[in-house]
Amino acid sequence: MDIDEIRRENIRALEQIYGAPALAEKAGMSLSQFYNLRDGAKDSKTGKRRGMRKETAWKIEDAAGVERGYLDMVHSEEAEPRSPTDDEFALIPQLDIAAACGSGKFVDHVVVKGGLAFKRSSLRDFGISEKTGRVIYASGGSMWPTIQDGRVVLINTADTTPRDGRVYAICTPDGSLVLKRLVLDYHPAIGAQTWIMRSDNPDKTAHPDKVLPPDDRTMIAGRAVWNDNAL
Repeated sequence: MDIDEIRRENIRALEQIYGAPALAEKAGMSLSQFYNLRDGAKDSKTGKRRGMRKETAWKIEDAAGVERGYLDMVHSEEAEPRSPTDDEFALIPQLDIAAACGSGKFVDHVVVKGGLAFKRSSLRDFGISEKTGRVIYASGGSMWPTIQDGRVVLINTADTTPRDGRVYAICTPDGSLVLKRLVLDYHPAIGAQTWIMRSDNPDKTAHPDKVLPPDDRTMIAGRAVWNDNAL
């Protein structure tokens, strides 16, 4: 199951306990909106099921009185919070981005509470181990349509050598973490080929190409390998 399927399954389980009207009201949404989220309403243009933003998931979690991230995890049939412990799943921790990049040195063991459950077989398909996998939430629209705002992204912290055309999580000198496609291209100001941080968003006025900062505080945290589809 992908993240949206896990969320919908957990919403259905919570609905059985609290009822749809009560959850919708507490979450500040209409009943039809709740049902669309629960059932995964399809986009009229693409025909694909719409994804759920993390902020929307948080509203439902708050309404049900469960911890943040609860909808993102696989639970027992009793809908009791738990971390997957069987051999089928591995729990990949979520990075605290500010703590991971803020000191000018990437710290991949700094995490927030919880994480996201992945099938071990899926991790093998991605070419990633549970020890080097980390989960982050995309922020902003610079990588649209490849990666949408609020979507979960799995990164491989062992894969930090830039390869042309791949997407990486990069700690920048200002302490932020950005998702960008690295492209080896000629840059006129430099007069030579260099690594360019490129956004997938076609609006280059809002999201222009930038040179990968030649700064010892610039660090590639890992390659993005999944966000509902392989990258």
